[in-house]
Amino acid sequence: MFQGLKELRSAPSRTALITLTVAMITVMVTFLASLAAGLKYQSVSALQERLGENQVLVLEDSGTASLSSSRLSESQIDTLREDYGASLLVVARQRVDSTPVSVFSSPDAPHGVAQVPSEFEDDALAKAFGTPGRITLGGSDFQVERPDRDLYFDHQPVIFVSDADVGSLPANSLAAVVDADAIEAEGGAPEGTVALSGDDRWNASASYTGEQLSLNLMINLLYVFSALVLGAFFMVWTIQRLRGVAISSALGASRRVLITDSLGQAVVVLAGGILGGLAVTGGVGMALADTLPIDLTASTMLQPAGILLLAGLAGSALSLRPVLKVSPREAMAAA
Repeated sequence: MFQGLKELRSAPSRTALITLTVAMITVMVTFLASLAAGLKYQSVSALQERLGENQVLVLEDSGTASLSSSRLSESQIDTLREDYGASLLVVARQRVDSTPVSVFSSPDAPHGVAQVPSEFEDDALAKAFGTPGRITLGGSDFQVERPDRDLYFDHQPVIFVSDADVGSLPANSLAAVVDADAIEAEGGAPEGTVALSGDDRWNASASYTGEQLSLNLMINLLYVFSALVLGAFFMVWTIQRLRGVAISSALGASRRVLITDSLGQAVVVLAGGILGGLAVTGGVGMALADTLPIDLTASTMLQPAGILLLAGLAGSALSLRPVLKVSPREAMAAA
């Protein structure tokens, strides 16, 4: 590592350039990952809350697995309730003042209570509906309760009401929530319906698939790009330092030491650039948290950083061939 670190210090401009490049790639990857997670939250967080981990979403088989277009028939609902023990998921589209919202039925919501997101402040609700602590949905009056966290579906705030109360609202979508074991025991979903499980459930959101597909494609392309850029840079760097490497080899340095030295250089540059990029993403993300749906978590920051580190090391490892083929005799003769 001594020779590698010395070379980094002796070429500050070159070191700064590649470190800045790594930092910029890190910012792009982590920012896109955080944005993708934030958009996912605004697309399906209410559905995730309603379904939990092991529940299946049953929709009308209309050719498109979309919750917004699902209209289960009375016979399908009866079959799902009687044979599968399903609970009905009703989605109604309403407005709170001038803001469109989705109203979800929930067996956990108290009767006569609407769980309203905190983004609708008490003063604004009182001004819109005339009575503090009350809200009117579809002509029915509800007491306002605040949930633990704001949830969304298709980028609209979600209000939860009880299964009994949702009947007073004009239903726009009808679906069912069933235990996965019940679907397996019955050999599949009823005729004319489709059952979504696992991550396929989130495809019921009209906004989820397009957003996540495009953003994840960009993120994966950036991983490939980072490996190619870093591999090309370290290839040039290795060729430029080849004479010094050959002399070290002639003086007794083993191939293992030379490879460790070269990879150590890459680790130092990558670590500096990645840490700098994480700092920038964290600062910008917190500054824009109120205007953009950004979710800064370990999975959106540390996981992409780890993949970038591995991609960079893979790229730099490709540049080691000249080190493995270096001729100490030729280097000493040219010295």
